[in-house]
Amino acid sequence: MRMKGGNRAHSLLLVSIVLLSLLIVFSLTGSAVTAQNDLSAEYAYVPNEKSNTVSVINTTTNTVVSTVTVGNVPVGVAVSPDGTKVYVTNFGNDEIPGRTVSIIDTVTEEVTPMNVEEGKPGKPSGIAVYPYGQKLYVAKFLNEKVRAVDLITSSVLDIHTGKDPFGVVITPDGSRVYVTNRGDNTVSVIDTATDNVTVNINVGEAPYGVAVNKNGTKVYVTNMNSDNVSVIDTLTNKVIADVSVGRYPHGIAVTPDEKWVYVANHNTPIGSVSVINAATNNVTDTIIVGTSPCGVAVNRDGTKVYVTNSGSNTVSVISTKTNTVIDKVDVGMCPSGLGQFICSVPGSRIETITTLTSSPDHYSTRDPITLTATVNTTSQGTERPSGTVTFIEGNTSIGTETLSSGQAILTISPLSVGSHSIIARYRDNDNRFRPSTSSSLTLLVEHPAIETTEESPIIEFIIAVISGIIVTLIGILAQKRLSSK
Repeated sequence: MRMKGGNRAHSLLLVSIVLLSLLIVFSLTGSAVTAQNDLSAEYAYVPNEKSNTVSVINTTTNTVVSTVTVGNVPVGVAVSPDGTKVYVTNFGNDEIPGRTVSIIDTVTEEVTPMNVEEGKPGKPSGIAVYPYGQKLYVAKFLNEKVRAVDLITSSVLDIHTGKDPFGVVITPDGSRVYVTNRGDNTVSVIDTATDNVTVNINVGEAPYGVAVNKNGTKVYVTNMNSDNVSVIDTLTNKVIADVSVGRYPHGIAVTPDEKWVYVANHNTPIGSVSVINAATNNVTDTIIVGTSPCGVAVNRDGTKVYVTNSGSNTVSVISTKTNTVIDKVDVGMCPSGLGQFICSVPGSRIETITTLTSSPDHYSTRDPITLTATVNTTSQGTERPSGTVTFIEGNTSIGTETLSSGQAILTISPLSVGSHSIIARYRDNDNRFRPSTSSSLTLLVEHPAIETTEESPIIEFIIAVISGIIVTLIGILAQKRLSSK
């Protein structure tokens, strides 16, 4: 009997140990899941020049989860160190040169414009944020200046550079800013302590993109008209190598381990990406991507490279392990992306996607229009979203409705004749779900068609009678003429 009692105690002890082990494993698994959710909150913010939007791509699923409307011809992108703000330069065009930067709040996806030129429009292009977040540097292409903006005090300072400043990058320690000057084939180096240019470095023809490695020891510059990349030693600010790449190199990025440099060659009709071995400064691989590749960015762990294809309205996703294209993402019209456009967004909220539809199919100035926004979660969650949806035309809200069973429905009065672009922006009031913005829905409104009524037969009878009288009169006049002859 004692043996049985001992066995029972022993069994209970074993069960307790197993349960405790399972509890520990479960806890660790739970922590791992939480960590995975946090790690998955990484997004590519791709500016679309001809759509005036930014496509937000989840880099885990490689899907567009939101489309944010910004200014005219967005080009450059920079991200705040904490991932709460994305800064997008609005380059503009020859008819309406740009003068603003759109600031996207990554928590709410609300956009705030910031003016970076009070006088002559400057066509803001490249942009970079100081590593500690309190300062912003924006190249003004037309004005031969870089504007330094203190994000705390809002004070500004214009720094004279070379001709046609374009690309901008800041060293990881925040001590220097490197600016490519497309008009005079130089790179200006700005001391951030004094905000003065300390040296201008001669590089190739029409320098375009610029990137710096993680330790800040090398700066890489694409020379668009020389078909090469200049490698600058930041200790001496001298060019130590010129690496031949493909035709018209544009965007450039360095992997976090500093081993590889990826260069987008804007050549048409077939675009490519050159892969440079950073140790030997030789091209070791060439990857075919979409048409007219432009921007390049590397994700946080260095496993994937994102290349915007301005001619095919796509983003190519490259595996750095195999140097092959593993995915393609459809975005807006003419995607660019000057700078590092990938960032980690704080928090691990459930991701959503918003779509917008309307009824009826045909619109006239007499018809009210019903807009339906549908909000769904992605594979990251199965909960049904709650919150509100704001419907926006241009920069004006036309109504806000509360979600019910995943939909928000708004009926608006008849619109004026013409084209109307409307978006739907979802926001969770409890902060459990990530915001999302639909693609733009274009409504074409025309004058109402002439409608057939019950009085139409009467009108037709009257017209027939009048026609008969006219024919009879013509006949009588003809008879009289003949008689008079």
